[in-house]
Amino acid sequence: MKASSPPNSMENNQKDKPTEGKKGKAARPLFRRVHEAVKRPFFACCNPDRVVCLTAQTDALDDPEARPVPGPFRITQRCPVCLPGQVCEDPELPSCVPGSSGIKHLDPERVPDSPSLNLCDTEPDHVESQFVPEEESLPEQDQVSADLESVPVEEGPSEIEQEPEDVVLPGSVSGSVSGSEQIVSEAASDTEPEPEIELPQGSIVSFYEVGHLIASGKFSKVYEGTHVFSEKLKVAIKCIPKRRADRYLDIAGHCKPVLAEVALMLRLGEAPSCPNIIQLHQWLEDESSFSLIMEYPEPCRTLEDFILFSGPVSEGQARLFMLQAVQAVKHCSERGVYHGDIRSGNILVTLHTLQLKFIDFRCARLITSEGFKSSEYQGSDAYTPYEVIRQSVFHAEAANVWAMGVLLFEIMHRYLPFDSFDEIQHGYIRMDPTLSTACHDLIYRCLSRNPAHRLTLEQLEEHRWMKA
Repeated sequence: MKASSPPNSMENNQKDKPTEGKKGKAARPLFRRVHEAVKRPFFACCNPDRVVCLTAQTDALDDPEARPVPGPFRITQRCPVCLPGQVCEDPELPSCVPGSSGIKHLDPERVPDSPSLNLCDTEPDHVESQFVPEEESLPEQDQVSADLESVPVEEGPSEIEQEPEDVVLPGSVSGSVSGSEQIVSEAASDTEPEPEIELPQGSIVSFYEVGHLIASGKFSKVYEGTHVFSEKLKVAIKCIPKRRADRYLDIAGHCKPVLAEVALMLRLGEAPSCPNIIQLHQWLEDESSFSLIMEYPEPCRTLEDFILFSGPVSEGQARLFMLQAVQAVKHCSERGVYHGDIRSGNILVTLHTLQLKFIDFRCARLITSEGFKSSEYQGSDAYTPYEVIRQSVFHAEAANVWAMGVLLFEIMHRYLPFDSFDEIQHGYIRMDPTLSTACHDLIYRCLSRNPAHRLTLEQLEEHRWMKA
C-alpha cells in the first residue's frame, strides 16, 4: 500500500487555519467591550487623560453615619478636600487649610470621633462655633424650713452668680454662683494685683513705734503700735496700700475727698460714739498708702476664734454678744452707714470683759433709699443674703438682720448654717434640738428668704429671746 502523500496533509492544515482565525476575530469585540466598560468610570470619553470629579450625593446627608464629625470650631471657607459624608460644592477653589496638599483621605470607618477635628464649611468668610456647652442641671434641694419662705423674685445681675465651674464659701465673691459652689473664709476681692506695703518693725508712725504684725489680709496689714512716751498706750496701726479701685468721699473739714473707709469711720466716731465699734484716733496719707491709727483692746481675739477655741457658748453668753452686735448695727444705721461685711471674723472680743467691737469698714457704704446693686455686694459669701443672689437690688437693714441670724447660728453651733450658695437658696437649717424654742424662732425669722417677712432691727431687739 502506498503511504499518504505529504501534500494532502498540508492541504488539511491550511483548511483548519481559517476556522481558528474566525474564532479569534469573533472574541476580540467581546474583550474590547469588557475593556471599555472597565475603564469608563475612571476616564472621560472625550479626554482619557483627565480624571472625572464625581458629584457628591446630597441624600447621603440624611444618613447619620455619613454626617461630618462635630468639632468646637468650623472653618467656613470652601475646601476641595472633603471628609467622608461632607459636601464641597466647588472643587476648583483653593484649600481653606494652610498646607492642605498634605491632607490625607481618611477611611470613613476610621474617622476619629474627636471634638477637635476641624471641618470645612460651604459658607465663605464666616466663622462660627459648632460646640454649644450644655447647661448643667442642679439637683433639687429641700427648702430651708416652713419658716423660711420662698417667694418669686426677679433675677438680677450679680457678681456672685458665677459660671458653674468654681468658687467656694466662706470667701470672695467672683462671678456667677451656681450650683455647688463652696464657701471660703475671706471677703470679696478685686482681680487687680495688690501692692505690697509693709511697715518695718521699730519704725515710727506719728507718735507710735511699729511693733509686731497682728493680722495680715489681702487689702491691708495691721501692726501693734506703742506710744513713744508711754509704753502702756497701745494702738493698732492699719497700713492700706493705695489702689485704683479705692473709693473716696467728700466730708466736711477736708479740702479733698477722703478714703471711704476713713470717712465713714470718722462719721461713726462722732459723739455720741458707740463702744461696740472700733475707734479711729488718727490717720495719715502718703504717696503710696494710708495709715490708720485705731484703738487696740488688749487682750482680744476675733469672735470667730473665740467661738472655735473657747468651747461651747451658752445661750446667756450668746445673748450678751447679740445685744452688743445689735447695738453696733443700730448705731451704723442711725449714722447712715452700712458695714457691708458683718461676720464673726470682723468682730473683736475683749477677753476680760467680753465686750464686742466691730472692725474693718473697708466694704462700708452710705445707706440710700434705693438700696444697693447686688453685683456690688462685697461681704463674705457665708453671710450672703438670699436676695443678693436672687434679686438685682438689696437693702441694708434686711441684709443686716440676715447677718445677725447667721451670726447667732454660728455662735450657738460653732459652724455656719450654709455651706454653699445652693444651700442659701434651697437648703434647710439643721438646728441643735437642745436650744430653746425662742432661740430657734429668732434664727428662723432672721433667715426668712423673703426680706419683707424678715424681722426688722427693732423687732430683733425686742424678740422674747433677747429679753429673756
